[in-house]
Formats: sequence, C-alpha cells, structure tokens
Amino acid sequence: MKGFLRRHQLLLLLLLTICSCTELEEKSSIPDHEVYIKTFGNDYTTLRIAGNSISYIPSQNSVYPTNFRFGFGGVLIYRDMEDKIHACDLACPVEATRNILVEVKMPFATCPSCGSKFDLTFGFASPCEGPAKETLKKYNAIDNGTAIIASY
Repeated sequence: MKGFLRRHQLLLLLLLTICSCTELEEKSSIPDHEVYIKTFGNDYTTLRIAGNSISYIPSQNSVYPTNFRFGFGGVLIYRDMEDKIHACDLACPVEATRNILVEVKMPFATCPSCGSKFDLTFGFASPCEGPAKETLKKYNAIDNGTAIIASY
C-alpha cells in the first residue's frame, strides 16, 4: 500500500511541476508585427509623467528614424497612474484592421467604429465598455532612465 501511495504522490508531483512551467500566451486578434520605438527629448519628457501618452502612427506626416517599427496599427506608449510605462497597439481588437485605430484620451482608449472602450488606468488596457472581449495587444516597454523603448 505504501508503494502505491508513493508512486501516485510522485506522479502528482510530476504533473504539478509540468503544469506550473507552462506559460499561457495571451491570444490576440491583432497579428504579430515588429515593434521598435525609442523615445528621446520632448517625447521622453512627456512620458515621464503619470497619465501621459504618445501615439506613434507611421501614416502621419512625421519624420521617424528608419529603424522604427510601428506594430500593426501604430503604437501607444503611456505611463499609468501607478507610474509604470506600457505600450500597446492602437488597432482595435474587434475591428482588427489598420484603418480603425483607438482614440486616446487618458485614461481611456476608445474605438470610433465599434465603441469599445479600454481602461489604461493601471496598464491592463482591458475592455470596460462595448463589444471587445480582449485587451489591446500589448508590447514590451522599458524606461532605462534616458529613453523609453517599446519592442516586440
């Protein structure tokens, strides 16, 4: 009987170990695209303040460095109310097109087409109104003390 219990305990322990090592990847209706944006100067100063944001959209008449990559619909970099930096795609996950981008008025981002509203207050970019069921697609964001780098 002792051997039977010991074998099942080892099997249970092995199963728990395997399950705890798997990482759940958040699925997104927004396709994967390269992201690389590095802020300097006025953009960096703006993003040092909690509640501020900057949108980077390649179709605007702005000049960006050639190594910038704008994700699928453009990139929103923002500092939440807890002073943490975040980045996400500007494309609405309901519409999933580059032609319909959320409009940002901190602490919310709203889709002008479907009406989905996303809460940016604490960096989750979670839907809080409308038909959206998933968050805005998130990217890595780091403040290294002299620049903010968003990447994916």
